[in-house]
Amino acid sequence: MRGGALTWIVGGAVAVLLVVAIADGVRSRADASGSSPSATQALHGLIVTGDAGCQTEAFRLPSMAAETAPRAPDCNGLVWSRDGSLVARCTDGVTAVRSSEGVEFPNVIGCAPAWRADGTLSVVVDGNIVIARRHGRPSIFFSRPQLTEALRAGGVEDADEWRLRLVTWFGLASFVTILQKPGDSAAAVFAQGGLETFLPHVGAHVEDLRASPNGNFAFARVDPQREYVMVSRGGDPIGLPAVRGAQALAWSPDERYVAISTDSETVVALTGSTDIVTTLPFGAHALDWLT
Repeated sequence: MRGGALTWIVGGAVAVLLVVAIADGVRSRADASGSSPSATQALHGLIVTGDAGCQTEAFRLPSMAAETAPRAPDCNGLVWSRDGSLVARCTDGVTAVRSSEGVEFPNVIGCAPAWRADGTLSVVVDGNIVIARRHGRPSIFFSRPQLTEALRAGGVEDADEWRLRLVTWFGLASFVTILQKPGDSAAAVFAQGGLETFLPHVGAHVEDLRASPNGNFAFARVDPQREYVMVSRGGDPIGLPAVRGAQALAWSPDERYVAISTDSETVVALTGSTDIVTTLPFGAHALDWLT
């Protein structure tokens, strides 16, 4: 829901997300194989992959012709701005920023780097979202007291116990976060400083939070094997193939398709479906789907 109406998915969230993960049969590398030429012909764009060492390859769909990637995908902690001009990485509580040409910018205290569409960098430090632009000093955008106040106003129990861990931006003032408190994690969407959606019990260990082209989001749960879960901005589950051992996820630019990579292969499905359309003969630890 939007426009200030809060979507709060309570106790049944675990069951709902598990249905997404296992509905219509859990897929493994062994049973997520097989494709048809006609299915591949429907795919378009440039698939960019990165291996465990961030070595990059790119393949033009549907021909699968090799091309030079315009930039590497996010890989091993490197997070690229949306236009590919800047890259950030956090090490030991400090985020370093440089341009694609290698020009270095002042370090920013904080971790969990993320980029807004306007090229502004955000990090999380001491429970606050801090933003940094190319010029000027970093400033607090969303404070820890604001988080507590927004959660409390939304009726969330133990509002003062939740802490920001990951952030991904929908717009200049709207974002999705992964929150943590002892023994629990939650996903929450905020807009204009207020709580829009709260989804508790999303998994003991959550990573790789991503916003989709059409304003939905996904994250990887690592319990016990890494799998991706996709959710609408309003908190409703969106079907994905439950690929065990998933390493990376990317949507086509129009979000019609979603690609999920393991070490050995990349499966493609219609977004919202658990059925695999085709399997591409390469794995990846990082993935982008460009025009």
